[in-house]
Amino acid sequence: MSPLFYIIRKQLKNIIRGLGRKPLALIGYILIGILMVGFILFALVMPSGSLRHGSNELFKAIFTALIIVCLYFSLRQGIEKGSSYFRFSDVNLVFTAPVRQNKVLLYGFIKHMGTSFLIVLFMIFQIPNIKNNFMLTGYGVWIILLTALLYSLLNPIIGMVMYIYTSKSKAVRIMAKRIIDALMALAVLGLFINIITAGDFLNSAVRYLNSAIFSWLPLIGQLVTIASAAVYGITPVFFLSIAILFFIIAAFLFILYKNNLDYYEDVLAATEYTELKIKAKRKGRDVSAMGKKNVRNIRSKFSVNGAAAIFQKQMLEYRKASYFLFFDKSSIIIILAGIIFRLFMPELSEFKIFAVLFFSAYMLFFFVIQGKWPQEIEKPYIFLIPEPDGKKLLYTTLTENIKNFLDGILLFAISYIFFEKNIVVIFLCIISYTLYGSVYIYGDIVSRRLFGAVHSKAMQIFIKLFVSFFVLIPGVIIGLLAFSLLESKEAAFMIITLWNLTAAALLFLASKGVFKHIEQE
Repeated sequence: MSPLFYIIRKQLKNIIRGLGRKPLALIGYILIGILMVGFILFALVMPSGSLRHGSNELFKAIFTALIIVCLYFSLRQGIEKGSSYFRFSDVNLVFTAPVRQNKVLLYGFIKHMGTSFLIVLFMIFQIPNIKNNFMLTGYGVWIILLTALLYSLLNPIIGMVMYIYTSKSKAVRIMAKRIIDALMALAVLGLFINIITAGDFLNSAVRYLNSAIFSWLPLIGQLVTIASAAVYGITPVFFLSIAILFFIIAAFLFILYKNNLDYYEDVLAATEYTELKIKAKRKGRDVSAMGKKNVRNIRSKFSVNGAAAIFQKQMLEYRKASYFLFFDKSSIIIILAGIIFRLFMPELSEFKIFAVLFFSAYMLFFFVIQGKWPQEIEKPYIFLIPEPDGKKLLYTTLTENIKNFLDGILLFAISYIFFEKNIVVIFLCIISYTLYGSVYIYGDIVSRRLFGAVHSKAMQIFIKLFVSFFVLIPGVIIGLLAFSLLESKEAAFMIITLWNLTAAALLFLASKGVFKHIEQE
């Protein structure tokens, strides 16, 4: 085992040395580390239930739904692609070394623990939101982080076991998929039946997700019990659930080791998929869109030239991949996220439409930076088109702005039907939502000009998120203050819209110079 520990130590040293050769990246990581420590301390000392006192049943229902959805997709991915702790460097070096397979598996498990801690760090950012809405116990924060850690350790093991036992034949794989889909369909059907019977979405969903049947399901029951201790307190069942999960992890690892299967070949497909995901992340691409895409076979000729040809090219790509017009998977996710967020926050009363706008705008950021224009700006021909910089920038980003406008129309049309009957407010929300997207787009370009290529795409996303929110937060604060003082939604959204318009225009002007520096990315 000592050679494998040597590799792990060497990898850590190389990471540290790599940061030492890139002072900007090192400073960035130090600042992030300071922010994380401050964030943890703030999350620990801030009071619980400062905005609203959500019920313990609602807390348990949210975690139950989240765990069910995550496990469903984990099992599906395990059947289709498997799961792996390894990289291609391990395939070339460790797999070919004269080391027993169980030690190689332990080596991969230790390496994966670093990724597990990253998932826990992501959960830290959600703690203030949880504490604002629920009354946590004194150790509730640590319970939530423990739940995230246990799930992140379980996730790859489940995928690996599912892949090994279903990869023996196509019929077994299809049958396993159908069983998992059927179980998920039954769970969703039960939810709809409860909602239709009671006629109350939130209370029906909470009662259903608190049903005893979910507590008895393997993995789901244990994870939900552990998470629920954050509000209910620690009981003997809490320790029993932890013991069961560790037993399951040990049993799965024992199965992987003792079965006389070609383990290395089984994880090769998953390792290849993992490597593709890492490359996609480094390029700022949408990881979920990898693999084969279902596109329509559409033929079209270019009728324009110059910068306008870029716009026509992107329009053709949307026609091939979208469900209708510009509506695609990202549209559905943003709209559903905004509406569901509103439904699970019923006590916001007058702030309902604000919650939908701000949460949807937050979700929009992550889709905008993975849209078509970042891929377009990496192509050399766009720098060589003999057109003014402003015109090239406008046509390069026009499709994204149109898509955001149409998504906003659909999102707030649904909001108008269900809870906001003020047509002026709805119109201002649509415009403001579109302008949020514009600020993200042009703020991204300004970040490229200011910081260039930093240590990693993850660092770039953090910088872009910081720049965008730094620009937008004053408008949000002024708008909410205006609503509190004037009690007028129209005035509040008018202020937010005008602020976003000004910010987008200034960022657009600051972004034009990006075409003068072809070597920037």
